[in-house]
Amino acid sequence: MKIFEQFQKIAEVGMSTRDKQKTINVSEVFHLWNHLVQRYNVLYITNILESFARDEDLKLILISGKNSLDNHIKILEKEMLEYGIPLPNRPPKQTQSTSDLEEISDRHIYRRITRGIQSFLPTHTMAFIHSTSPKIRELFMSFLIEEMKIYDKLLEYGKVKGYIIFPPIYKP
Repeated sequence: MKIFEQFQKIAEVGMSTRDKQKTINVSEVFHLWNHLVQRYNVLYITNILESFARDEDLKLILISGKNSLDNHIKILEKEMLEYGIPLPNRPPKQTQSTSDLEEISDRHIYRRITRGIQSFLPTHTMAFIHSTSPKIRELFMSFLIEEMKIYDKLLEYGKVKGYIIFPPIYKP
């Protein structure tokens, strides 16, 4: 697929935004826009949760996740501007917590982040499936693979910390 992506990039050199719009389909436009909206939302929530995290390892994980989200946001914004797709409203970059809620524990933060990744993996997959452009497919595939690697590491962290909810062992 990389070779087809390169062909598409070469073909788009010197094209106007209007001409580039003809190289992608409406589903790809939706998925680019939806991914960016979701990335904005997840970054906003992660900033809030980071302010409540107590465990230093968890804070490092959240910072790493924010770096990944920031990278995805930059890539998505660049792609959308290249194709003339309007950008959604961005939430504030900084969040301030006004109180220290004891109910928001490190375990809760971990589980919230883990569930968020689990629920977004199919979104990456559907975006990949619905894309006909090699360049856009490659983008969504890279997001999926990166998120799967993050999830894998997060799961191992959760095992070490005892945050995983293990189902009962089946004994026939």
